[in-house]
Amino acid sequence: MPAARNPAVHLTVGTHQRAIPLPADITPIREALTSPDPARAAITALLVFHAPRAAEIRTLTLTDLRDLDQGRLHLPGRTVLLAEPVRERLTAYLAHRHKTWPRTANPHLFLTTRSAATTTPVSPPWLYRKYPSSSHLLRNDRIVNEAQSTGDARMICELFGLPAATPAPTPMPTPPNHRRRRRRRLQIRLRTETA
Repeated sequence: MPAARNPAVHLTVGTHQRAIPLPADITPIREALTSPDPARAAITALLVFHAPRAAEIRTLTLTDLRDLDQGRLHLPGRTVLLAEPVRERLTAYLAHRHKTWPRTANPHLFLTTRSAATTTPVSPPWLYRKYPSSSHLLRNDRIVNEAQSTGDARMICELFGLPAATPAPTPMPTPPNHRRRRRRRLQIRLRTETA
């Protein structure tokens, strides 16, 4: 007996598109911020307060924190003034890093037992396991929160490293000699079609 076929298998059903992302669940974020794992607490604090991209967190180096005592984090193309909870968690993580891997030559901020023996950053799966939620969700939540409180598009672009929206370029007017050529081609085409 042949298997039953689903007659609706090829039907497509639309999904409801939300214009504003839903807010992130606060409970796992609070748990991650107070985690006994200093890496998890530091990564969560960075994401929740300053919303850098996952690739930026993975590739952070110790020199990017050269002004930690002044509360600055240097990211590609911008400098971020760190919130006090982020500074505390990064300081705690740096103490943990130095205690765990005192002789490592790896310049990256976040390390694992595997990456401490090399000069490569941590793997994306390791970093994703440290998040209390999706990094995109947390980043979007932070950007939307800032947009709702300030409404200044330029400041938001600078704060989160977003490209500034530029107006579409105006088309160049066609030079007169090109117009004549186009008109001439059209006249020739009309003559051949009517003949």
